[in-house]
Amino acid sequence: MLLKHLPASVSQSAACRAFAAELDPDRLVSSLVAGSITGMIGVIRAISYAALIFSGPLAPSLNVGVGIAVCGSALISVVVALTSSLPGMIATPLAAPTVVLAALAAAIAQRLGPGAAPGAAVTTVVAAIALGSVLTGLTLWILGQLGWGRGMEFLPYPVVGGFMAGTGLLLVRGAFKVMTGKDVSLGQLSWFCQVDQCPRWLAGLAIAAVLLWATKQFHHVLVMPVVLAAATLGFYGTIWVGQTPLATVRAQDWLLGPFPQGNLWHPLTPGNLSQVQWGVIYQAGPTLGLLVFVSLVSLVLTNGSIELAVEKDVDLNCELKAVGLANLVAGLGSTMAGNQALPSTLLVHRLGAANRMTGIVKALPCLLVLVLGPAFLNYFPKPVLGSLLLFLGLDLLWQWLYGAWFKLPVADYLIIWATLLAINTAGFIPGIGLGLGLAAMQFLVHCSRLEAVVAVGADGPQDQPTGENDPAIADLSPAVAAELRAWLDSSQGKAVATVKLRGFLFFGTAKGVCQQLCDRILYQSPAVPPLQYLILDFQQVLALDSSAAMGLSRLAKLAQDHNCTLVFCQLTESCQSLLLKSKTLAPGKNAVFADYSQAVAWCQQQLTAIAAAGTAEAAATPPQTAIKSPPVEVSLTTSGGMP
Repeated sequence: MLLKHLPASVSQSAACRAFAAELDPDRLVSSLVAGSITGMIGVIRAISYAALIFSGPLAPSLNVGVGIAVCGSALISVVVALTSSLPGMIATPLAAPTVVLAALAAAIAQRLGPGAAPGAAVTTVVAAIALGSVLTGLTLWILGQLGWGRGMEFLPYPVVGGFMAGTGLLLVRGAFKVMTGKDVSLGQLSWFCQVDQCPRWLAGLAIAAVLLWATKQFHHVLVMPVVLAAATLGFYGTIWVGQTPLATVRAQDWLLGPFPQGNLWHPLTPGNLSQVQWGVIYQAGPTLGLLVFVSLVSLVLTNGSIELAVEKDVDLNCELKAVGLANLVAGLGSTMAGNQALPSTLLVHRLGAANRMTGIVKALPCLLVLVLGPAFLNYFPKPVLGSLLLFLGLDLLWQWLYGAWFKLPVADYLIIWATLLAINTAGFIPGIGLGLGLAAMQFLVHCSRLEAVVAVGADGPQDQPTGENDPAIADLSPAVAAELRAWLDSSQGKAVATVKLRGFLFFGTAKGVCQQLCDRILYQSPAVPPLQYLILDFQQVLALDSSAAMGLSRLAKLAQDHNCTLVFCQLTESCQSLLLKSKTLAPGKNAVFADYSQAVAWCQQQLTAIAAAGTAEAAATPPQTAIKSPPVEVSLTTSGGMP
């Protein structure tokens, strides 16, 4: 109806038609149902994340943290719903970035200490969270604008696994801190085993165990909210049966609060910016950088999983810009960073509510909580909130420590454990650095074990195929190929050997490659004449480093000492440049050709000339071939051409 009152140019636009489709009664009802469910789940998660960040000395200001998390969930949800490439995409604060924010808040509170001015610690933490959201949003938006989204997909899988498992263990520790007020450590184990402390964390552990079992057993969207609601009812039912006064329950620290009256959302204003300790935030710069990295990794992993689950293509660069813009808005609103949420997005699609309106409706429960204020928070049981964090952490540990055992090689699995332990002992940055270092070492070891030398064209120490089976001349014309094969199989042709190099020749493979080539030159057999020409075919070489180039220079010296000429073909410009610098290529000593057939033809000419003259002195000098783009002026003598 509203479209009738708009100009025709507007009412017929694609955006207006899409908006009209969202308001279709059937789609609108499904959006209201799915959005309300995901909104309630998002509120519960936001409160649990706030309890994780604002714990310890920041616990009295938990109401501020709840406002940050809930408001951030609403802002991010609306922006992503309107700008995502996939209708029905749900966004919210996630566990992994929240763990980083918890570490950031704890570090700020520790640096300021109890002697800081009243409110300075909380205001500084809020400013740091807002700054982290702005930096995250700006980075993600720029990456999406530049089209660099797929670059993060090259992150080693074991490092991702170690990061996720480390996040899971930190969530478990954070859950115990929410339920009991103390972090889990070896020195505190006896305290956790005291009679008056066990019931608090055992209750949360029992709820988390039920959540784990129920979510694995029943793949239904309402499992989590039903279990949490039942746990809350069970908690208050136990109080009612035992006729325990609520004041006693609160005195025993089973409930959140008490909280001061007022609004939950406390954005930064010019008045309280003066309380921000910017020097402390500057010292936490690496943690802010880590938040950006973790958000980027979470986005790539989540979007990849969503693509597989809903069987629809997701434009990763568009998602980077959408989440980047959402985090910029969240940061300007003094709230925390967020990302696409896999479970909620799948829930929306399973309910048939893959509409943009669903993400907007999801913000309504968040706004309702902000309107109600902190009064209702006083009745939230800590074991229920802790159980949600415990469930999320145990689920990650189950997936990446138990499930990965059956999917990954032992070396990759050990990298996950090493990264996990390093994250929980030294922190995220050293842990991820260790994981990347181990993955790089593993990659180098694998590369060094690849066979980089394939010898063809002459008899040798490993019974290489003769010219009849030589794949190096398979692409030549039948007549030329037949002539070359016949000559290579002749007694004269056996003085020529071909070696095809392949892959990346680097320090890990340099020694093995050079040793094999040296063995080929030094090989002696009564049935095979001494090797006079060794053709090195670089067609399948991706690149080489200085270690490989220096090894080949030693090979060139050995070849010269044994009257063997190295013949190079199909060199790239970068390989030529490096071989010239290492003195592997030198005028009058080597021949360089554009393709393999020219190299074989030149060797044939040289050997024919030697045989005709009856003496080695009659051999022609190397052909005159200009090397492309050399770093210095070098030309090698040739008399090329087919015979």
